[in-house]
Amino acid sequence: MNSWLAKGTLAVAIALPTLNGTQIPVLGQSMQQQREQEQQGIEGVWDVRITFVRCDTGAAIGTGPRAMIMYIDGGGLTSVSTNSRQSASVGTWHHLRERSYTAVDRIFLFNADGSFRGSEAITRDIELSRDGDEYTATATSEAFDPADN
Repeated sequence: MNSWLAKGTLAVAIALPTLNGTQIPVLGQSMQQQREQEQQGIEGVWDVRITFVRCDTGAAIGTGPRAMIMYIDGGGLTSVSTNSRQSASVGTWHHLRERSYTAVDRIFLFNADGSFRGSEAITRDIELSRDGDEYTATATSEAFDPADN
């Protein structure tokens, strides 16, 4: 089982994401609108950075591709990644309590020659920061061959 930590940064649909954890306001947005956006929880578009860690020690062992994950009102999610050997993903998310969430999505995987390699289901346990601008997630993945084994 693979495990990684993801750090997400909230961005808005019409603005570019930041690099290290700052929410980007929309130009012309009032302070009241920005405060309301901060209170929306996990909903929105997040710029995600992935750090792979050892399950047994928690030690960082590398970084992964960047991703943009959109948590949609009503519990849907979709994401795209800089990894050219995987599709965009689709899935669902749920609010658990306070600043805790869970999300599950699935991607298709491809070999270097473009042939279908299988799929991967990713489950994230997410903790939103107090200010709502960042989150940290522990994710696990399950790999499936083309026959879903």
